[in-house]
Amino acid sequence: MNQFAPLRFVENVKRLALGLEPIDAGRGGRIPHPVQVIPPSKLTGLPAPQVDSHDSCLHALLYQPGVAGTIDLRVSDRERRYVPRQIRYPILTIAEADALNYRNRVRRPVLFPGAAYDAVSLSTGLRGRVTRAGGSVVRWSRVEARRNGGDTIIARAHGDDRGEFLLLLPPEASQGPDLVDPLSIRIDVFGPAAAPVPPSPGLPELDPFWDLPTEIAASLDPDNPSADPISAGTTLPPGYSATVSRVVAIPLGTVLSVTEPFQIS
Repeated sequence: MNQFAPLRFVENVKRLALGLEPIDAGRGGRIPHPVQVIPPSKLTGLPAPQVDSHDSCLHALLYQPGVAGTIDLRVSDRERRYVPRQIRYPILTIAEADALNYRNRVRRPVLFPGAAYDAVSLSTGLRGRVTRAGGSVVRWSRVEARRNGGDTIIARAHGDDRGEFLLLLPPEASQGPDLVDPLSIRIDVFGPAAAPVPPSPGLPELDPFWDLPTEIAASLDPDNPSADPISAGTTLPPGYSATVSRVVAIPLGTVLSVTEPFQIS
């Protein structure tokens, strides 16, 4: 039985289960470069729903077999402009979706600058590397920056699979009547307490990002659907209890590269 068209027509209705608009953390708007959005299970040969991608860098997951309850989605690019993320999103039932504003089916995962990010000229920031005792890299670290002596987070960064991160400070961090050059910034780095071990020896070959932490997003508040801290990347993944802090002097208008790694314990 048709829902919208007269019975003499063949009706094929497609409904949006989840819309994704990846956001560039460095610039604050929609990502201008193509990124890939897939269920990570697809990389290991398991059946997975199809996510439709558009030239506008918007992505749509339609209601289809296998789309119910929750879905894990990985957002990544091939050029290392951004650090990939993997988020588990709840999926509304069709009845729930029809009863709510479409904004309750839209998520905006924020991607943070990667090693090849095209930072604007005269950016102020820091390139660093995170390791464990013994020299092994810490994959998928998280970084927070504060003005030395302050408590307010002024910038964040995500580390990649090579242990590298690119922290870019917003323009307002280098403004004010008491501004000094260089900026004295406290860098707090977080990582998993123990290095993960692949459940099977061949998994890293099938999926190079097999240990990317799966962040669990909550259902949106119908009265405030823009509040989504997991998509915003401001919440540490579970188990990120290993930390290290260091104060770094960063010259204004310079992306400083530090050679001594941040070693967490």
